[in-house]
Amino acid sequence: MIINKAVLVAMSVSFAKLFNEAFEEVKTSYRQIATVIENVKSMTVSYAWLSDTPKMREWIGDRVLKDLKAFGYTITKKDWESTIEVDRDDIEYDQLGIVKPRVEMMAHEAQTHYDEMLYGMIEGNGNCYDGKPFFSAAHDVGGIAFSNISAGATSALSQASFLATRAEMRGLVNDEGQSLKIKPNLLIVPPELEPMAITILKASTIAGGDSNITQGMAEYLVVDDLTDANAWYLLDVSKPIKPFIIQKNKAPKFVAMDSDTDENAFMRKKYRYGVDSQDNAGFGLWQLAHKCTGV
Repeated sequence: MIINKAVLVAMSVSFAKLFNEAFEEVKTSYRQIATVIENVKSMTVSYAWLSDTPKMREWIGDRVLKDLKAFGYTITKKDWESTIEVDRDDIEYDQLGIVKPRVEMMAHEAQTHYDEMLYGMIEGNGNCYDGKPFFSAAHDVGGIAFSNISAGATSALSQASFLATRAEMRGLVNDEGQSLKIKPNLLIVPPELEPMAITILKASTIAGGDSNITQGMAEYLVVDDLTDANAWYLLDVSKPIKPFIIQKNKAPKFVAMDSDTDENAFMRKKYRYGVDSQDNAGFGLWQLAHKCTGV
């Protein structure tokens, strides 16, 4: 193959198309549990409004305004990239077949990056909008401490602990003491707890042959990115606002440095192809998620 400007432009367009198609085919789970804020134009975004969840009330007299609490919770974008090099010989001798899977893998990593970032943040358990760790036993609601974390042997995943956690979440109220109508509908487990999740939510009978009362109470999601083999999470993902946030300032974009006038091509006969994005993960409403440590 004769390498010229037209060939390089066509190849770059082909790689970009391949990347975009592969990117769309990758299966991820972050959209199930996170509110996705896209096309963000500011480096840092305030999410103080998360503390403002007023219920409907009968309109008598003037409207009642609920002030935002000045927690100052923000999410700042981070920059991400991935780059590969392609030797000119691979193009000149028509070896693009060995480049294609590398481009497709780059697309796979760009898409699964959101899951990895999100679940890493969940296990890191940083502070949320009220200034407390997201999973904490000291969330303040109207001067009363509420918990969304359980520890100890009784928190190991079982039918009993699932029902207890579900009941605790459904009992949560707002500052005025009104029910938040939490509907726990997604159980998240590491691979090690998948058999128990299936037993609790899918089996028709339990030990002894009795009917399984928890069958179908929730869906379950097995997450390979979770590193704690004992911990599990119960979420309500039925509402417009989710327990977590993915902030996308710039979607992954395929870029090329493949001109023969580039120093890398001129000096080392190498072309570079990469992807970059700007995004970050954050915490949404702690009321919609409960962690059980299992130990």
